[in-house]
Amino acid sequence: MKAIFLDRDGTIIHDGGYLYKPTEIKYFSDTFDVLKKLQNLGYALFMVTNQSGVAKKMFCEADIIKVYNKIQSDLKAQGIKPFVEMAYCPHGPEDDCACRKPKSKMIDDLVAKWKIDKKNSVMVGDKLIDAECGKNAGIHGVVLGQDSKDYPSVKNLTEFYEWLKKHLG
Repeated sequence: MKAIFLDRDGTIIHDGGYLYKPTEIKYFSDTFDVLKKLQNLGYALFMVTNQSGVAKKMFCEADIIKVYNKIQSDLKAQGIKPFVEMAYCPHGPEDDCACRKPKSKMIDDLVAKWKIDKKNSVMVGDKLIDAECGKNAGIHGVVLGQDSKDYPSVKNLTEFYEWLKKHLG
C-alpha cells in the first residue's frame, strides 16, 4: 500500500496554536478536494502529529482523539474515506522521546503495521521537521508553505498534489 502521511496543524487544518477543541477546527479551502484526489490516486491517508500541549498540560490525550474524530466525521460528510489511522506524540521537545518528529517512530510503526510501500509514500507538513521525519523513515518528505533547500517545497496542498502526480503518480 502506498501512503500519504499528513501533519495536522498547518497542513490539513489551520494552526490554531495548541488546538484541542473540535469546534475550533478550520480547514484550508483545498483540504477536502485534495484528500479526495489523493485517495483517487490510490493513496491511503494517515495523520502524523506532534501534540506537545499534552506534555505542557494544556489539554489531555482524550482531547486529541476528539479533534481527530471530528476530522474523521467531517471527511465522511464530504464523501472522503477517513484517515486509516492517526499517530501522535504527546511529549514535549525536552522529553527526547523516539516518537516526536523529526524522529520517525510514528511513521515506522505505521509502515510496519500496514505494510506500506515506502518507495511510493510521502510525509507532508508545514514544518521542516515533517519533511525530515519522512526522510528519517525512508520515505519522501515534502514541506508545505515554506522554502527549503533540502526538501521539495510547495505552497499548499493543491501544489503538493501536483508535485505528487509529477514525481510519484
